[in-house]
Amino acid sequence: MDKRIIAGAANEAGRVALVTILEVRGSAPRHPGSKMLVRPSGEIEGSIGGGLGESRAIEASLAAISGRRSSLLEVEMLGAEAEGPDSICGGVNRMLVEFVADPAPYAAALAALESGERAVFEKRITRGEGGRLEARVSLLPEGEGLPEEAARALAGRKLRLAEGEGLAYDPIFPEEKLLVVGAGHVGRALALAAQPLGFQVSVIDDRAELLGEDRLGKGVRRICGGYEEAIAAFPFDKATYAAVLTRGHLYDLESIRAVLKRKYRYAGLIGSRRKVALLLEQLRKDGYPEAAIANLHTPIGLDIGSETPEEIAISILAEMIALRHDRQVPRR
Repeated sequence: MDKRIIAGAANEAGRVALVTILEVRGSAPRHPGSKMLVRPSGEIEGSIGGGLGESRAIEASLAAISGRRSSLLEVEMLGAEAEGPDSICGGVNRMLVEFVADPAPYAAALAALESGERAVFEKRITRGEGGRLEARVSLLPEGEGLPEEAARALAGRKLRLAEGEGLAYDPIFPEEKLLVVGAGHVGRALALAAQPLGFQVSVIDDRAELLGEDRLGKGVRRICGGYEEAIAAFPFDKATYAAVLTRGHLYDLESIRAVLKRKYRYAGLIGSRRKVALLLEQLRKDGYPEAAIANLHTPIGLDIGSETPEEIAISILAEMIALRHDRQVPRR
């Protein structure tokens, strides 16, 4: 969900409606979970695909704001309607038009995203007195105790319905940051390959000549300085992925020590089995918790027989993507 939409729902509760596509039958321009915030002026934030469906959703939203009540809207874009002047793919969209009455769950969602935490909106859709539709919203944090359908929504990264219970589970995800520690051949290949995958990429190195925009790409934040100091200053959170790929054992040890002091979702260390074993043993002598050491991805990347820097980068990203989707990652 767009963070701006969540902020609008949190800050303008009582004055806005939130449209969420619950289900799509046939072909449609947007998928379930797509959202649009509508203000009393008709101004919108986000989009559910434009055309006829969006126009009707805005009308329903203005009615929801005026009447301070939610509704369900089904827009059929088949037959004659699909041949009109609007751009229509031909399908049926079922949407929740939610009058945002309570800012609390959306404020909690903003706080979770700022901390790099994943969570799931649980929206309970019921009929109250006189058939009035109610949408009660709560935010469920990631972790043990999450309902099965909510966990599936989180793992699949898309809205799921529990029809019999009148529930919609809608996951939210923070911006994922990738910190590449070392701008050598593998670090460069990783930074370039990660940019189209939705990561906010940063690269640390103490060699300024390796941090040029022409070498790493325009979308990369480049940090020149000592590894330990730069890692200590970096804004780690629970959505941070760190790959330690420096040019020497001592730099690797310095860097992984600094990473283990921070919050993160993924931390990986490159190296041969012998080198890795020596570094892990040193971490134990340093007193780092065994659970933190065991959670390191090392040797880094999936074992796909990669040899070139570009192939190694793909193996690292494959491991990160598996973790992104809560898949079990085989350890070497």
